[in-house]
Order: sequence, then structure tokens, then C-alpha cells
Amino acid sequence: MENNKIHISTIPMSKRLLAYLTILVGYFFYCYNFSVIDYVRPFLVEDYGMTMEQTALFYTWQSVGAMIGAFGCAWLAENFGRKRVLISITLINGICTIVNMIFPTYFLWALMRLVIGISLGGYYTVAVATMVGLFEPKVRGKVVATASILFPISTIVMANLGGFFGEAGWESILWLGGIPPIIAALCMVPLVPDDKKVEGYGLSASTTVSQTETKKGTWGEMFSSKYARFTISCMLLSGLNFMGYQFFSGFITVYLLDIRGFDMVTMGILISAASSGQLIGGWLWGASADKFGRKINAFGFFLSSIMLCFYFIAPQNVMILSIIGFFYGVGLNSASIWGGYFTEMFPLHLRSMGASLFHGGRIISLFAPSMVVAVGNMFSLEVAMWGAPFIFTVAGLLWLTLPETFKKGKLYKGYDPNEPAQA
Repeated sequence: MENNKIHISTIPMSKRLLAYLTILVGYFFYCYNFSVIDYVRPFLVEDYGMTMEQTALFYTWQSVGAMIGAFGCAWLAENFGRKRVLISITLINGICTIVNMIFPTYFLWALMRLVIGISLGGYYTVAVATMVGLFEPKVRGKVVATASILFPISTIVMANLGGFFGEAGWESILWLGGIPPIIAALCMVPLVPDDKKVEGYGLSASTTVSQTETKKGTWGEMFSSKYARFTISCMLLSGLNFMGYQFFSGFITVYLLDIRGFDMVTMGILISAASSGQLIGGWLWGASADKFGRKINAFGFFLSSIMLCFYFIAPQNVMILSIIGFFYGVGLNSASIWGGYFTEMFPLHLRSMGASLFHGGRIISLFAPSMVVAVGNMFSLEVAMWGAPFIFTVAGLLWLTLPETFKKGKLYKGYDPNEPAQA
């Protein structure tokens, strides 16, 4: 069947940048609404009367939703259009966040975190698959890294809003995650190219449009003998990242307030320091991936592991903890290029499904917060949090077993997703 699409290169760069910026606005609130639960956890216990175990389960429900959204929306995007799915899930993100705040009960919070998780998992999958097609592969690391640094930026915004509103106004932090995504979704209608009519860039800078109908992606092919090892390894790698993050950053507010004994302002400074590291790290690792290859970033996880060990034994000094936290953040965001990296590991028609593996890995970390709480009840929260550096080290080692996909990368060994799988 003939393909009547035009190539994305025929669309002016100014319009592609505008589309990219619009997607980034939605991406910011994807990050904001994903991490806000970790920030407000102490207040849910104090003001809403929830238990620490219940707040830990919010992550589980949200992660279940993210997996459903990642896998389901990947299939929907490839079969019904990325643009349509992107707009729909952005609307869901905003609407359900508002509903979440209107009914502050555990049951409805759990239900809404599940639905919000579906929209968030789907957003990452579809947004990344859309963004990487807007520009040539040589800038793909920076394109995805720019989106990824919005996660630490959203955390910095939350930390500063927390200091501004104080403990009495913590609910305002949650309300701010509702209306902007709805506005972003409406802006996507005229600004984001329709992938049913426009073909994006693949693994090369070729501007030639395929003359045959694009093959439909299936999960059966993702788990075929050709790609199964990479599919499973990407999910495991992503899962270890989420687990390590939850073991430390998921409980950092509780750790700083209850164990270190810091106040809200100091806590905001320390969280902002780590988030600033992620912000800088996102750009550094993005540039590194575009120059030296995607696998070089694995060493960022080793840096984070070392910094966490120092964090637990550091004295009660805000400056020292801020510096250590900063470099922990720098290393942590080496994963900022995964969206593009995971798509490059598979052919063009499996691009959305490759991106979905990022959230698909949440199946491994579903009960990470509950594990931290259980170990914390048996021993102490600090003992439980020591699991984080070990997990990040294992993740770094696993990353080094995956193929280099950037043809100019230092560790590139000829891998081509369109040929039989090779290491």
C-alpha cells in the first residue's frame, strides 16, 4: 500500500520547535504529578490521617497504572496515532489530579493515582516517541535529556513552593498540577504534527519517506527471539532505577525531617541541591551520549552509588550534604537518555513500544516503598535506605551488557536493530 505521508524535514524548524516546546510543557506536569506524592507523604500522614504504609501503596497503584499506560498507550499510539493518544492522556492527567484533591479519602486517592499513573506512563511513552522523530539522531540525546531534566526542575519547583506555602499550605502544591496539563492538551491540537500524515526521523538522518505502509508494531515481535533479551533487559534496567530511586529519594523528606531533624526550609535546600544535580547532569549526560555513545552514561549510576554511601555517613552539615546530594543527582540523571536509547534498540515500527519499556520496568519496583517501610519497621529507615547504592550499582553493570546504538559511539560494535540481534 502506498504511503502518502510527508517527511518531518519538510516542516519548518520553527514549527517543529514549537511542537517540541508544547510537548515539554505536558512533560513538565508528567514529572510534577509523578513525584508530588513523595514530597507530600509526611503531610498525608499528619493532616489526612493516612498511615505510612498507605502512602507507600500510592506509589504501587501509580506504578501499576504507569505500566498499563506504557504498554497500552504504546499499542494505541502505533495503531490509532500518537497525537490523538498524547492529547487524551494529557487531559486525563489534569482532570484526575483535580478530582484527587476534591475527594481526599484513601480509597479515592488510590483510585485516582491508578488512573493518573495510566496517563503518566502513557505520556512518557508517546511523548518520547514523538519527540525523537522531530529532529535528526545526532541531537537525540540532548532532545530527550532536555525533557528529562524537567523532572528535577519540577522537584525544585515543588521544594520552593513548599518553602513558600509552608506546612499549612501544602495542598496548594497538589492543586498546581491540575489545570496546566488541560491547557497543554488543548495547545497540542494545532501545534503537534499528526503522525498519520507526517513521518519522523528514524535511526539515520535520511529524509526519504518510505513508499510502503508502515508496519504495525506488536508485543509479540518485541518478545520474539530477535528482541526478547533487549526488551527484558531494558525493563529490568528501568525497574532497578525506579527501585533505587524509591529506596532513597522516595523517603528523603521523611529522612531529613524525622531522622536528620531538619526544618522545612532546610529540607527544601537539600532537595533542591540534589535536583540541581539532576538538572546539570541531564545536560551533561545528554551531550555525552551524543558525543561518546549511550552506554558511557552507565557510569553515572556508579557515581550515584558512591555519593549515597557518603550521604548516610556525612555530618549534620547542610553544605556538605548539599554537595553530596548534588553529585548524587548528577549521576542519577545519566538515565535521562533512556527514552531515545530504548527506541533506538528497535526498528521504527516498534519505537513507541521501545519507549514504553521505561515504565514497563515498574513491575519490578511496584512494592519498593512498602519494602522500605517493612525494613524500616524491623530495623530503621536509614538501614532500609542503604539498599539504594547497591541497587544502582547492579543497574550500572546491567546497562553495560546492552548494545551501543549510536554509530559514532566509542563502544559501538555494529549493532543494527533491523538485522539479527547481536550484543
